[in-house]
Amino acid sequence: MRIDIVKAQATDAQRLAEVFNRSFYSDFLKYGECPGYGKTEKDMLDGMKKYIVYKILADGETVGAISVKQESEGHYFLGALCVIPEFANQGIGQTAMGLLDKEFSAASHWALETPSDKSQNHYFYKKLGYEVTKEYMDGGVKVSYFERQV
Repeated sequence: MRIDIVKAQATDAQRLAEVFNRSFYSDFLKYGECPGYGKTEKDMLDGMKKYIVYKILADGETVGAISVKQESEGHYFLGALCVIPEFANQGIGQTAMGLLDKEFSAASHWALETPSDKSQNHYFYKKLGYEVTKEYMDGGVKVSYFERQV
């Protein structure tokens, strides 16, 4: 399988909304809420004004997305890394995170959030050098805040 990661354009917004909704549907069912679920084309277009968004392609098909926001000089926040379920656990996330290290080589600090009970996410991010620095409630969901110094 060939994986390509390219910066998203406005014309990708509808497909990216579908990818987000498929990727985060199980979280929505589990928690009754999920900021990554329920996206519309307009939501994606609005998000592209605040975040740098990349689409993840597997053999030419958009199967995932990454969104990044620069918070300050050298400090970045990973807003989302999602892959639709049928393409999960195939190394796509690791490839995407490798792109971030290359694309944002001036980064000295990364941060992200994920639900505290998502052990697979925790394993993945810890393997990449992230550490949980705090936990808090966001609505009805306990969230772990991860950080990595580069």
